[in-house]
Amino acid sequence: MRLGCMALVAAFAVIGGLAIGSAWMGSRMLQEPEVLATAGKAEDGVRAQQKIYDVLRGGARRARGRAHQVILSEAELNAFLARHLAEAAKVPLRLGAVRLVGDGIVEIKGDLPLGQLLSFAELLPAHWLERPVWLHFGARASLEVGADRGQRRYLRLDIERLALGRQPLPVMFLRLLLNPAILSQLRWRLPETVESITIETQMVVIRTAS
Repeated sequence: MRLGCMALVAAFAVIGGLAIGSAWMGSRMLQEPEVLATAGKAEDGVRAQQKIYDVLRGGARRARGRAHQVILSEAELNAFLARHLAEAAKVPLRLGAVRLVGDGIVEIKGDLPLGQLLSFAELLPAHWLERPVWLHFGARASLEVGADRGQRRYLRLDIERLALGRQPLPVMFLRLLLNPAILSQLRWRLPETVESITIETQMVVIRTAS
């Protein structure tokens, strides 16, 4: 099946599910997913901000070549992102929760207007566009090192599970369904001093070298 045909099928599948409204599939798309994550407090956000600043400054005050480790707890990460993600993101995503599953896996949920979520929003009725919809996905986090001269580094999230609300969707439809602005948020530039990022259960371990 050609890419264009797949996109059309995916679009009509989502539109159809939402149009049904009170039916099972449509209602599940509008339900908030359950993500059992540790919520952060204000003091967690302050600690996270200090730790992230430590990573960004690249260990300038440490001896050259000396390894350094920064650990962010799940509570600290949730508190920091809840406050700052909306400022950095290109879409009006309201973060619901981030769960650090371990073994490199991150689970994320957040909601945003339907018109900002889908790549084919122009096909939808105008009164649907501001309807909030939950985006829920599980992704594998990895450190991507560029091949260019500067050896740029990125935090990359590769989605392995995808759902709208509580309705699972095939990951193969990911780039056909979602707004490209959302997909662009799955890759974040990191300082060149970052050597590794490890997702463990309820914590992120960042190793840097000056």
